[in-house]
Amino acid sequence: MSSNAMAASTARGTTHIVYERPVGEAVTAEFVRDFGNRWEAAWNSHDTGQVLALIHPDIRWNDTVFWPEIIHGHAAMRAYTDRIWAVMPDVRFREVQLFSALDAGRALYLFEQTASAPPASGSDKKAVTYGCDIFLGFRDGLLSDYMAQYELAEMMRQFDMLPPRGGRVGGAYLLSLMGSGTAKR
Repeated sequence: MSSNAMAASTARGTTHIVYERPVGEAVTAEFVRDFGNRWEAAWNSHDTGQVLALIHPDIRWNDTVFWPEIIHGHAAMRAYTDRIWAVMPDVRFREVQLFSALDAGRALYLFEQTASAPPASGSDKKAVTYGCDIFLGFRDGLLSDYMAQYELAEMMRQFDMLPPRGGRVGGAYLLSLMGSGTAKR
């Protein structure tokens, strides 16, 4: 586990990550700008090797929106990125803005994501959504600690794979998908 985070147990016995103040390497504005450019190029290349070249071998990768668990290391990252290309073979990312906390060694890459529905869905719809790649730490010039935040439900609605929200707010929409009678607006 990264020195920027520690595990905490919940009442149900699952683990979530509690982030602390960073103790990683400080970065420069030039480094962050260059890394952001290389990051976008690597993901848009759909070449797993290019993505892996930007991340530390001991990466801690938290994208539990897409993946069922936190990923550690290059081997697990290869499986993750290969699965993204299989599910969204034409996915493209475009930087909206790059934010940074240079002394803390952190940055946030706000992106627009465009993709067609997964081939297995039978849908020919496309979706445009937004999200953040949160760079929580760098080691030896490579990304060592990462968290993703993006809206998967909105993407699935645009693919016609989920019903419209119908004015439901917060968790009420998700509960309505489960057929819960307690889902209120």
